[in-house]
Amino acid sequence: MKGWRLHGWRYPFLCWAVARLFNKQWYLQNNPDVAAEGGSAFAHGLLYGLAEGRELSPHISISGYGYRYCGHPPWKPSQAVIHYWWWGRWRGLSPLPRFAGTDTQMSRRSQLCLAVFAHSVGTRLYGAERSLLDVLSTLKSLGVATVVVVPNASNPSYLDALRHVSRSVYVVPYGWWREGEADHPVTLASIQSLLEASHANAVYVNTLTLQAPAVVARRLGLPVLTHVRELPVYDHGLCHALNSSAQGVVAHTVTHSDLLVVNSQCTANAFQYTGAPVAIVPNTIDMSGWQAVPVLQPDRQRPLRIGLLGSLIHKKGLEDFVALADSLVRKDVAAECYLYGENTPDLDALLDQRRKVDKASDNKGSVFHKGYVQDPKDALSNLDVVVNLSQFQESFGRTVLEAMAAARPVVAYDWGALPELVVHGETGFLAPLGDVQRVAQWIEVLANDPALLASMGRAGRHRADALFGTKAHQAAMAHALSRLFPTVVTEVNQTNGSR
Repeated sequence: MKGWRLHGWRYPFLCWAVARLFNKQWYLQNNPDVAAEGGSAFAHGLLYGLAEGRELSPHISISGYGYRYCGHPPWKPSQAVIHYWWWGRWRGLSPLPRFAGTDTQMSRRSQLCLAVFAHSVGTRLYGAERSLLDVLSTLKSLGVATVVVVPNASNPSYLDALRHVSRSVYVVPYGWWREGEADHPVTLASIQSLLEASHANAVYVNTLTLQAPAVVARRLGLPVLTHVRELPVYDHGLCHALNSSAQGVVAHTVTHSDLLVVNSQCTANAFQYTGAPVAIVPNTIDMSGWQAVPVLQPDRQRPLRIGLLGSLIHKKGLEDFVALADSLVRKDVAAECYLYGENTPDLDALLDQRRKVDKASDNKGSVFHKGYVQDPKDALSNLDVVVNLSQFQESFGRTVLEAMAAARPVVAYDWGALPELVVHGETGFLAPLGDVQRVAQWIEVLANDPALLASMGRAGRHRADALFGTKAHQAAMAHALSRLFPTVVTEVNQTNGSR
């Protein structure tokens, strides 16, 4: 009955189409949460999977087909399925569409072309997505052509951004690798076809969670560059998702890569004894846009505004952030603490508990959830200090870099890659892991010294530009590519010298 309520008269046509397109084995392999629940995979795909944006089969990308052929904004996934089965396939419309780049890249016979694989596409842009756009922009500036492959087209604006910095964007359903599971042969065949059609010289995988592109690259004799942004030893959730141990994830990554491009020295250290060639290419930031964010003008007539940005989940330090707010109240520091990010179950539980306990307490700090912002500049313009209180080791710390670019001092825990960004006493402060009282102490210092607050912000912006700006990223990427393609550096130097 639910299907009839959701789809009305279209429901019989939808059932027929889904039944013909659905691949149970592939669906369960790429949706382990569904496999764990048991029950009918087909029923889940029909009644829930489509609405949640899950792909049904390696043969067709429902989201990609809908974006390509079913209007703008695209139709609902259920309508796209009906459209393809009852009309599109007879008209020869592609179930795995390709989108031409909007900024056509010049094609030369000697030009290096990379097939760049994204590990995920969601309705929101987070660090991994923004970092991929940065990588593509840098490759374009280096004269390297790229074709981008994404597992779905659920975010049209993101696809448009990808098209702007690539020759083309392909949509091919694929999922993360899991220990002991082989990739579906149809997925491998689809990837092989696009690699051959695009004349790619190498495969560039945006994170270590993908296996299929490397498998096909090996078949075709193409080198594989894996851009590692994870620290498996400290990311138990990642290891669980891949059904592997931390050592297994590291070994798998090394086996399937010819070059590891890592985002920090901290990440490089995680692979230092594997024998794999490693090149450090830190995340970057386009300072031209961040210069528009006004430098700090401390105002002692209002509370100090402290922010935590990103995924609002337990391991990002939500509890420590709330404890920080309470500690500042006890220190009589006038402060307001802001959370920027999408609503999450972890956040709901924490705020609900906070409302129920000690409602009348005078020792509770002011904590406000400001929601998700598309452009982090909008959030950072409203803040005086940014904190990073992650309970796991950050492999880089993109929000920290963005805070520095916005000329905001950062207070963070002294572990992971964060000390590579924050210079203690110069661009912010570092505290031992879990030492909320020390974090509060440094916040108090900044609250009582407006001149230091402003000078640390300026120092952070200078450091962001010098070490993580566009020129630094281009140089690091060119050096990394030269490990496999020595002529790239020569061509880049010649190109830059002629400008």
